[in-house]
Amino acid sequence: MVSRVSGVSRRKLLLAAAAAIAGTRMSSSRAQEAVRIGFDNPFAPFGSVIDGEPKGMLIELVAAVLKHAGQSFVFVPLLLEQSEKALAEGRVDALAWKGVSLEREKTMSFSAPLVMTGGAAFTRPGLAPSTNLRDFAGLTVVTPRSGPLYAQIARDYPEVKLRDGISYEASFEAVAAGQADVAALNLQVGLQMANRRYPGKFGLPAGPYVPVPLAFAVKRAVNQGGSTVLLRAFDESLAQLRADGSAARIIDKWLHA
Repeated sequence: MVSRVSGVSRRKLLLAAAAAIAGTRMSSSRAQEAVRIGFDNPFAPFGSVIDGEPKGMLIELVAAVLKHAGQSFVFVPLLLEQSEKALAEGRVDALAWKGVSLEREKTMSFSAPLVMTGGAAFTRPGLAPSTNLRDFAGLTVVTPRSGPLYAQIARDYPEVKLRDGISYEASFEAVAAGQADVAALNLQVGLQMANRRYPGKFGLPAGPYVPVPLAFAVKRAVNQGGSTVLLRAFDESLAQLRADGSAARIIDKWLHA
């Protein structure tokens, strides 16, 4: 009788141990589940779907950071107008990048900046670049009227002569033809285009005249739980990739591609 009870006890212990191991494996599996990273598509050079694959400056940088952090992930392309709603509704776990603003900070928590972006001034030969658009008072500035910079310049920089540049290409061509002095364009998009299509033909900006940080974003909540852990790990790995130069190499590669 004693031996039988002992055998039952051993079986119970073995079953309990097996259950504990299974539970540990299940927990580990959940911890390693791929986080869904939404991104605005298309939004070159930061990210786009090219030949069926997510590619771009910030796609590569965010992927490198998450790999360094040991986090599995999958990128989810979204239309610009869909991305914030997808995060709010839990259809993605994070956004690869978003411009940091006071309004967005009400609903999102951000990493350290991935890059600084914003409107930047690309100048004709002989005209020194500047990160202050007021330095071009009285000169002709072109930017597409359909883009976000036109209304901002019209409102905040009345001292420049603002013209519709139609497109980024047409804005550069207007400056090259002497029809304008400055093309006001997104910093990274303009730099990539200038380096690729017009090497050495324009004064290149050192930075934007109105800086906008782009950062990795998660949903803000009273108790963020896993989101807080993800963001902390992301920031730690981003800092290490900055320190060893990996982040700068990724950014430079895409600006000079």
